Amino acid sequence: MTPTQHHTPGPSPIGTTITADIDASLADPEVRAEHERLAPFEALARLVIMRRAALGLSQQQLAARMGTTASAISRIESGQHATNARTLIRLAHALDARAILGLQYGPPAHPQRELVVI
Repeated sequence: MTPTQHHTPGPSPIGTTITADIDASLADPEVRAEHERLAPFEALARLVIMRRAALGLSQQQLAARMGTTASAISRIESGQHATNARTLIRLAHALDARAILGLQYGPPAHPQRELVVI
């Protein structure tokens, strides 16, 4: 290549960034719907993982506090499964916390919320 020629870079040998890949997949309505369906469970999973870490507990130790199995904790922490209210209450107690459930209604920009500690 001479000094006046320019090299045009080709596609990255590594591929796309994770963000670009996620954005591209969310363009598919079915993928977007599943992402939105799982969002609350993933948010709960992040809370459980952070609280468990803050308490210095392993999944096995948290499971023992709840009277369940480490695989049950793993399912909750995967963010891919719904968790019923009874399990949320047991989980909260095992994490030295309180579970709060509620309803949200009204316009999305200014919702009204009613919460109850369970």
